[in-house]
Amino acid sequence: MGFENIIPVVRFLTRHPKALRLGWDVRRTGRAKRVTTTARQQARLTDLIEFARARSPFYKKLYGHLTFPISDVRHLPPVTKQQLMANFDDWVTDPALTKAGVEAFISDKTRVGHFYLGRYAVWTSSGVTGRHGIFVHDRDALRVYATLAMVRGMMVWMTHREGLTFLRRGDSEACVVRTGGHFAASTVRALYRRHYPRLSRSSRVFSVMTPLGELVEELNALQPTFLVSFPTVLALLANEQRDGRLRINPRFVITTAEWLGQPARKEIAAAFNCPVRNAYAASEFVGIAFDCKEGRLHVNSDWVILEPVDAQYEPVPLGEASRTALLTNLANRVQPIIRYDLGDSITLSPDPCPCGSPLPATRVEGRRDEILSFRAPDGGVVNLPPRALADAVEGATGVRLCQVIQTEHEVLTVRIEQVPGADSLEVWEGVARRMGDYLWAQGLPSVKVERAQESPMRDPASGKFRTVWTELKNRNG
Repeated sequence: MGFENIIPVVRFLTRHPKALRLGWDVRRTGRAKRVTTTARQQARLTDLIEFARARSPFYKKLYGHLTFPISDVRHLPPVTKQQLMANFDDWVTDPALTKAGVEAFISDKTRVGHFYLGRYAVWTSSGVTGRHGIFVHDRDALRVYATLAMVRGMMVWMTHREGLTFLRRGDSEACVVRTGGHFAASTVRALYRRHYPRLSRSSRVFSVMTPLGELVEELNALQPTFLVSFPTVLALLANEQRDGRLRINPRFVITTAEWLGQPARKEIAAAFNCPVRNAYAASEFVGIAFDCKEGRLHVNSDWVILEPVDAQYEPVPLGEASRTALLTNLANRVQPIIRYDLGDSITLSPDPCPCGSPLPATRVEGRRDEILSFRAPDGGVVNLPPRALADAVEGATGVRLCQVIQTEHEVLTVRIEQVPGADSLEVWEGVARRMGDYLWAQGLPSVKVERAQESPMRDPASGKFRTVWTELKNRNG
């Protein structure tokens, strides 16, 4: 779940008495000395471990050889997404939750916006590891995410008056994300619309697969105060704004999911003449870190533990880029995530931030998918955002994983890993049909889609799972 969900989550969950007490705690701890934050972290970790050992058969078995109490999280064995998903029924702490039941729930798109079993938010994700996950969050965890977002995100970016106006009136927001399934953004916004339909009228969600010209028209009509999307999509919209086709004046542009480099941040900020804000978030924990006015991401270390490690899960020194990161979610009890291989390369800063925050600052090397460019029949250039291309493939029945590669000027090669037992021919026919429909809607009927012989694979150098890229620039030198 990316930062695209923070605005509706804040409005949805801060309307609860518990959130007021939690908000005060988050505000006070965020300004306290690091020793205070560490003490909170350790106390919550101890409680989480005891809870997981008592309620989760998976963790009871995994920790069976250890001596307790644990004084250092590094004494616990790491876990992976594949490992947890394979043991889903033993992993969760509510016996009423089963993988079969949750999968049946998320297979029904009409259930988007409903709590599973009346009490759990559920969404799916892949991420840089390239494996799909199903993540269940209880209401207390959602409330923590929302409060962190409000106190350490929105309140840092806005004046107090702007923040009060935002919560009371609800400024207009445009969010260009994945739609049509139990994705984090779709789920949270649908929950918000069901509970607060009046306030949700100011929030519009647009599919990332919307043709650019149509999206520009819709945004011009809406005139959003907040514009939220992937950096690659925002780069395309910034170009439309510079050329005068898009004419909006957002107060903030908020990026999500993909890696945001400084050149891209500056270009987007210049095009829209407003601040570009960033956050580090994942389906496993919403709001790992929020950026400050210095542009640095500060880890919410009282509620999440983030460890930079090498390929053998050994600690990486401060100031060095890690191979991956281990995440521990101290808020969610129904699906305990303890030393979980997140797959991201991070660098924790050894120096204090000029903004004065005692929370550790980090730099994140996220997914680096690429915008693909094609020549249109009229001679113009059509740019396609990577998330839209991936969604066109992943939306086909029977697709588990995919990679889309531009191998020729008018050829897309698609790697597919299908669901076990699915008919290969039927899966490919579904992919080809969806890709054809998408390309036709973008004005690119002549682009060919071919199936690769090989399955999706990680980048051999970085170990990351890229989804969309072009090989033309490499081929042409």
